[in-house]
Amino acid sequence: MGRRIKNTFRWRLLVIWIAATVLFVGFGTQLSADEHLEPNASDWVQTNGPYGGEILTFYAAPKGVLFAGTEGAGIFRSTDRGNSWTPVNTGLHYEPGEGFTGVPALVQKGEVLYAGTRRTLYASTDGGNTWHRVSNFQAHESISGIVVIGDRIYVGTLNTGVWYSDDDGDSWLQVNNGFGPMSIRELSSIGTTLVAGTKGGVFRKRVDAAELTAINDDFIGHQVDSFAAMEGLLYVGGYIGNKAELFKSNDEGDSWVPITPKEMRHTVEALAVFGATLYAGTYGSGVFRSDDNGDTWTAVNDGLTDRTVSTLLVVNEDTVFAGTLEGGIFRTMDGGDSWVETNTGLTNTTVGGLAVIGKTIYAGMSERFVYSVNGGESWQPAKFSSRPNEYLFSTLSVSGGELYTGAIRFAPRAEGGVVGGVFRLDNESNALVQVIVNRDLTGIQCLEIVGTTFYLGTQRDGIYKWEKDSDPWTTDLGLKGHYITALSVNGENVYAGTDRGEIYRSENAEKSWQLVNSTDMAGSSISGLKWVGSTLYASSWREGVLRSVNGGDSWTPINDGLEDRAVVTMVTVGTELYVGTYGKGVFRWMADKRWWEPVGSLHLHQILSLAGLDGFLYAGTGAGGVYKIQIEK
Repeated sequence: MGRRIKNTFRWRLLVIWIAATVLFVGFGTQLSADEHLEPNASDWVQTNGPYGGEILTFYAAPKGVLFAGTEGAGIFRSTDRGNSWTPVNTGLHYEPGEGFTGVPALVQKGEVLYAGTRRTLYASTDGGNTWHRVSNFQAHESISGIVVIGDRIYVGTLNTGVWYSDDDGDSWLQVNNGFGPMSIRELSSIGTTLVAGTKGGVFRKRVDAAELTAINDDFIGHQVDSFAAMEGLLYVGGYIGNKAELFKSNDEGDSWVPITPKEMRHTVEALAVFGATLYAGTYGSGVFRSDDNGDTWTAVNDGLTDRTVSTLLVVNEDTVFAGTLEGGIFRTMDGGDSWVETNTGLTNTTVGGLAVIGKTIYAGMSERFVYSVNGGESWQPAKFSSRPNEYLFSTLSVSGGELYTGAIRFAPRAEGGVVGGVFRLDNESNALVQVIVNRDLTGIQCLEIVGTTFYLGTQRDGIYKWEKDSDPWTTDLGLKGHYITALSVNGENVYAGTDRGEIYRSENAEKSWQLVNSTDMAGSSISGLKWVGSTLYASSWREGVLRSVNGGDSWTPINDGLEDRAVVTMVTVGTELYVGTYGKGVFRWMADKRWWEPVGSLHLHQILSLAGLDGFLYAGTGAGGVYKIQIEK
C-alpha cells in the first residue's frame, strides 16, 4: 500500500514554496464529480521530464503488467517490467490547475481494475485504458486502501472507516465497527481476515465476524502506517507516542514485540513480503531487508537517491520496486543490493523553479535539480554531496553566469534544528556547493542577487543582506515577523512583498521600511515583483497584477484579459512580461493594448515557474514537469 496522507514539516514547506497556498484555498474553476476535462495543450509541448515524482501505490496485474498511482498525475502503466511508463487516465476526475487527483490504492477483482482516489472509487474493465466512477459508492472522499477477499471488495477511507460490496460495487455497506468514525491509513488482509491500520490502532475482521475489533489494546490511540504478514507472523509500522516503531506478532496480533533497528530512524511507510524475505520502506532512511523474520535488518540503499520511500512492490525474490516522495520509481533486480531509477515516461514532478544560463535550462524541485542542454529533450541531475532528502530547496537565482539556490537543512537539534543557507552550482563539477549558512533563518523564501550582494527574504525572520565571500552576515535589513514572498532591487532601493499583500520599500537598503501599498492587494499574497524599464509590476494570488510608474508610490490594477487573477509566477523575457496562473495557463502583457493575451492553452497544472530560452517559453508545473512553447520565430 502507498504512503498515507501526512502533514509532515517537509511537505508544509514544499506547499509554502510553490505558493503561499493558505490564502488560495477555493480559487480556480471547479468541476463536479461527474465532469471530466481532457487536457488541451496542442500548442504547448511537454518536454521529456523531468521524470519522477510522488508515487502513492503499485499494483502488479496478471501477465506482468504494472500500474503506479501518483499524487497529481493520475495512473501510469508499464508493460515492459517497469522500463517505461505510459499515463492511463481517460475518465479520471481532472481539475483545471490541479491535474488529476491522487491515486493511493489500486487492486483487481476478476476482470475489473479498481482505483481509489482522493475523491472516490473508479473502475476499469479494459486494463486501465478507460475509467468510470463507481456511482453507487456512497463515500465520496479520500480512499486509502482496497482489498479483495473472495467475492467481497473492501474499501478503506480516511474519514468514514471501511465499506464493502458483495455485488461488484452495485451496493455498499459500512462495516459496523462500533468505534465511531475511523481514519483508515492501511488496509490489508491475512488470508480471509481483514486488517485495518488506523490513526488509533490496529483492527481486524475475520470472515465470519460482523465487526472490526481491536487487535491489541496496546495500540489503541496510536498511529499505524504499514502492515504485512508472512508465515504466521504479522508486522506493523507506525508511531507509539512520537516515536516511529516497528513491531512483530506471532499470535495473530494478540501481543506484539518491538523489532526496530536503531538505523531505522524514520517511520516505516511500506512493508512488503516475498517468501521469507521482508522489506521495509521508510520515510527518510530508505529500504531495509530482513532474511530472518525481522530479527535483524540490513539497509539496502545503494543507488536509491530518494530515500523517502512511500510504497513497495515485490515481484519475485530478486525484483522489487520502490516508490518515493519525489524521485519516482526505483527498481532492484538483486534483492535490494543495488537500485536504478526507472522513470522513463513517468512525469509527475513539481517544478517550482526554472533558470537559464547560456543554452542550459535548470529545473528546481524541492529536493533536487536537473538541467537540460537540448531544450528539454533530456534532463541530467545536478550532483549533491549531502545525504538525500537532507535539504529542501526553495528558490533559484542567477548571477554572473552562476546558479544559486536558497535552502533549508533539517539538522539535528544539537546542531540548531532547521538551518538556512545558500548554495552555488559549480559549473565545472556540476555540484552544489554551500556558500553561506545561518541557523537563525527558519526558511529562505526568495533570493535576489545584484552584483556581489545577496538579498534573502525569509518566512518570519525578515530580510538579510550578504556580501559575497564575507562572513558572517553583514546586514540585517529588518521586517522581522513578516513572511517575505518576493524581492526586487532597483538601484539603491529594495522592494519586498509579503504573504499579506503588503509591499515595502527600503531606500538605500537601510533597515527602515515604508509601506507603499495600502489596500490594493490586502490579504492576497504577493507572488512576484518585476521591473520592466521604469515600471514596477506586482503580482498576487487574488488580485492579479498591479503596476507602478513612480517607484511604488501609487498602483494601478491591470487585469483586463487576465482570465485567472490567481497569479503564481511572473517573469520577464527580454522586454516582455509573462505570468503563470493557478488554473488558466500563461498570459503575456500587451503593453500597447493594455491587455493580457493568453499564450497557448496550458490548463493541465498550476504554472509555478517560467523562463525563456532560444525563442521558447518554458513552464514548470505542479505534478506535470516542464512544458514549452515557441514564442519567437
